[in-house]
Amino acid sequence: MNEINYYYRWLNVPDYKRPTIVCLHGFTGNGQTFAGLFNDNKYNFLLVDLIGHGKSSVYVHPTYYQMDNVIDALKELMIKLKIKNYYVLGYSMGGRVAIAWAINDVKVKGLILESTRPGIADEDVRKKRRLKDNQLAARILTQPLADFVNYWERIPLFASQQGLSQEVRKSIREQRLNQKAYGLAMSLMMMGTGQQENYWDQLPQQILILLIVGELDEKFKKIAYKMCQKARQIDLRILPGGHCVHLESPERFEKTVLEWLKRNCDRR
Repeated sequence: MNEINYYYRWLNVPDYKRPTIVCLHGFTGNGQTFAGLFNDNKYNFLLVDLIGHGKSSVYVHPTYYQMDNVIDALKELMIKLKIKNYYVLGYSMGGRVAIAWAINDVKVKGLILESTRPGIADEDVRKKRRLKDNQLAARILTQPLADFVNYWERIPLFASQQGLSQEVRKSIREQRLNQKAYGLAMSLMMMGTGQQENYWDQLPQQILILLIVGELDEKFKKIAYKMCQKARQIDLRILPGGHCVHLESPERFEKTVLEWLKRNCDRR
């Protein structure tokens, strides 16, 4: 994976005696989305820009965007940083990556998932989603990025974000506008929900999982209930807000995550 670079930053000065939580953002975002959270020096918080996003590599061969290669690159990053065991926090697309990572890496000791899913189980539904993702990717590549961003921020999934402060909404929009069209398109085509493997029957059973969804996010609440049926150890928390709970209810999100870490991570 030497051809590509995964940009990362620490929220605090890392102490390798403390547990490390690797934070993965959603589609069109970057690690900065978590920057205002987790002012707690009991844990190391590592923010990573996924491939095609933020300051990580963009213009590389499409195969590097495939989920398996993304996981391999993240594992290599942990080796480079000399982090032996870690928890992974993933929002939306980052949550899908986190699930795949935990399935393929015994060093992942727990998951904190926000508004995400382990793929699509029904093959016909997955094919339709793959077609939709590819069509959206083509739209991104052939239109000005601002036009796509205008469309994306108005989809029903993000309707609740209209209640955010102007400052936060401006920050989200700037993150989206600072992306590269190629990176977004490849992310959809190579590791979008319709492209990725169906992980429903592979949901980790032996590690602890915190799953957070917003009370206004009806779609992902239904998905969350199904995930709990597949993996009984999941600790489901429904918090105020919509799809992006960590920005819509940051204090509640932070408190929920830190309390879960204190109960489970510290015990290790």
